[in-house]
Amino acid sequence: MTENNIKKNPAISVIIPLYNKELIVERTVKSVLAQTFTDFELIIVDDGSTDKSLSIIKSIDDNRIRIIEQKNGGPSKARNTGIKNAQTNWLYFIDADDEMFPDSLGLFWHYINAFPQYKMFCGEVTIKDRVVKRYKMGELNNAYKATMLGKLFQCSGSTIYRKDLCAKIPYNERLMRYEDLECLFNKYRDSKVFLLDFPVGKVNIEHSQASSSRKDISEDFVGHLSFKGKSFWEKMALYNLYLCERNHYREQIDAQYPILKYRYDLLFFLKLMKKFYK
Repeated sequence: MTENNIKKNPAISVIIPLYNKELIVERTVKSVLAQTFTDFELIIVDDGSTDKSLSIIKSIDDNRIRIIEQKNGGPSKARNTGIKNAQTNWLYFIDADDEMFPDSLGLFWHYINAFPQYKMFCGEVTIKDRVVKRYKMGELNNAYKATMLGKLFQCSGSTIYRKDLCAKIPYNERLMRYEDLECLFNKYRDSKVFLLDFPVGKVNIEHSQASSSRKDISEDFVGHLSFKGKSFWEKMALYNLYLCERNHYREQIDAQYPILKYRYDLLFFLKLMKKFYK
């Protein structure tokens, strides 16, 4: 583990899990350092990069940067390392190939202080300069329902979290795909989401590598679906994920969930709800 002369007692920790992003990581880091709100630390967890990513970030001189090096363990382990090493009570995760808008942290900080009862604040994000989902400012009534209906796009780069929530519900280090969604589904049982009606992050999908399916379904959230003891809307959100992903793992998913392909009642409710709430 290596660290710079770090900034003391910051208000927010920005965490970047880094693995082989030499073509864009400098742009990502500079978008963080360009924030109009300056009271933050930037924790970059290099997860065993084999390209020039680490040398690129080491060349950036800023006392808010903390660099932590570890053996490759995947994005969940890198994020959990960031959580454990964060000095602050508020954590913002951004992938090493995405960017922030200049006022993002300042706006987050304003609403954190205005509504201290919330542990998750989610803003809008853009892809190719277009806002993915528009939100109405305020508390989201049911995150599972919104996710299932395609009205919520919560991802790395969209949300700031209270550290105690992240420490209580860490990322599943067995997962390499949809690990962020699995973690969010667990967080939704604990805390409400406060939506912000402005963009806070830019998702650069042209540099994304983790969206493709895995060879082993056990490395994907869809390989760990459990409906037992879940609320109606969480069950529907899980079933919707199953439907969306089954073509990626046809043999594995049929073997793991033999009953789901015959759950025409769930399929009926899903279609009815999507039509009703369109």
